[in-house]
Amino acid sequence: MSKELNHPADIMFELNGENIIDLLEDLFDALNKVFLPLVGGIENHFSYSISNKEFDDILFDIGNYSLNKIYEGYFPSKIEKNDDELKIFFSKILKLNPETEIKAISYPKVISNDDNYIINVIFDI
Repeated sequence: MSKELNHPADIMFELNGENIIDLLEDLFDALNKVFLPLVGGIENHFSYSISNKEFDDILFDIGNYSLNKIYEGYFPSKIEKNDDELKIFFSKILKLNPETEIKAISYPKVISNDDNYIINVIFDI
């Protein structure tokens, strides 16, 4: 479960998980907490190769792609992993919290990776 952390200028969340799917689900949970979307059914998807990529790079790429999709009217709703490829499914947004605008997802940083990854991510507002 993502946990919001205090940050002086932006919104920062701590993501926690055993693998990239857990971390992305936490990232989407954090976006859900910020935007409070009301969504309809799944309408499209995005495929992303994770071959030879670090978790922080994957979170940065998929996070910012998803942020762009949110502003196009689609919210990330489901993730599937098949070998070295992730598929992110997007649902049509029916209503979105208009009070918060996130410009970018920045500085994903791995803090711990013993048995569980802990990554801080900043939403640039």
